Amino acid sequence: MLKFISAGGLDSGTYREKAQSAYKLLQNGTGKGSDFTGWFSPGSKQNEIESGLLDTAAELRENSDVTVVIGIGGSYLGAKAVIEMLAPGSEEVVFAGNNLSGSALERLLDKTLHGVDFSVIVISKSGTTTEPALAFRLLERELRYRYGTEAPKRIVAVTNPNGGAMRKIAESGGYRIFTIPDNIGGRYSVLTSAGLLPIAVAGIDAAALHNAAAEFAVSDKISLSLEYAAVRQALYASGKKLEALSLFEPNFQYLGEWFKQLFGESEGKDGKGIFPVSLNLTADLHSMGQYMQDGERSMFETFLWADSGSWYRIPESADNFDGFNNLAGKRFDDINRIALDATKQAHTEGGVPANEINIGELNVVSVGELLQFFMLSCGVSGYISGVNPFDQPGVEAYKRNMKNLM
Repeated sequence: MLKFISAGGLDSGTYREKAQSAYKLLQNGTGKGSDFTGWFSPGSKQNEIESGLLDTAAELRENSDVTVVIGIGGSYLGAKAVIEMLAPGSEEVVFAGNNLSGSALERLLDKTLHGVDFSVIVISKSGTTTEPALAFRLLERELRYRYGTEAPKRIVAVTNPNGGAMRKIAESGGYRIFTIPDNIGGRYSVLTSAGLLPIAVAGIDAAALHNAAAEFAVSDKISLSLEYAAVRQALYASGKKLEALSLFEPNFQYLGEWFKQLFGESEGKDGKGIFPVSLNLTADLHSMGQYMQDGERSMFETFLWADSGSWYRIPESADNFDGFNNLAGKRFDDINRIALDATKQAHTEGGVPANEINIGELNVVSVGELLQFFMLSCGVSGYISGVNPFDQPGVEAYKRNMKNLM
């Protein structure tokens, strides 16, 4: 069960009241950007899995060795995060269209897709975002070259329900279409077809993930999201301008990437916003750990803990030259937890306030709850700071400049 433990020594009472007021804006649909709060509303399409989605996922798994998911930002990070957390090392789903590297596409075609059957899921509301649009052109051509008239059976588009270039491309090509509801923006779309289709193709129980998140949104657990939002904003007001999400599982790396996009794109506007970063521990303790301990005190830290469920244990050594026989028989996960506690204590004593999110055992339910926890916290936190947490004018500026230069 998800728990939130806030940094001590902070009076966030005023911000708890602000969090309650911000939550009411979400409930009533009266806040900035309320046209894009469908991910939250219990009665929205976000709480339904599109008809045929699970069957399509099963078909792609059966007919393809690899499914390539094309998308950028919110169109892929949520799915990538969940797949890495719950099916680490999976080779059935790979991702493209999130950069403009020719060598990356060359490796994909010449190595990953060489001699294997593959399909494509292209995720884009508009169909005109440069990175995924160009990657799709290349992979669509490859599919038509390999499979001829059968190629359309291997292409699925997830796009706008009401027009747009990608919908036109899909309709013209005879591709299957799933939708991202109009009232849900990209970075909040992990529990729509944009996230659920790739997640299901990876063999993860997408329905259980979706249901866990939906139940969280209408349960008493939302108080945890409000508390986290309140504490974040109280720390920000006290001069802490940067939040480090510290992760203790290597396969949580893309959760950190999704977290950075979710909070950075939602709060970083109007000259405001907590700058989100992520640390992969314990590895980063041997690099960034020095800064966290002794650097500028303008940050706070949020530790994320999950028990992987692994029962791998530390073996005994006959000679004990390294001096670790006192740990023989203990689980690696238990030592990992000790590392978190030791780090949390050290950084707190070094002047970095430390929160903790504990999701307990890592499984599809705990991950579903975590996704909804973060999205709800982000919307509330943005409203507390007075910004619209559902638009991204700064991102649109770079896109305009690219098109002008091209």
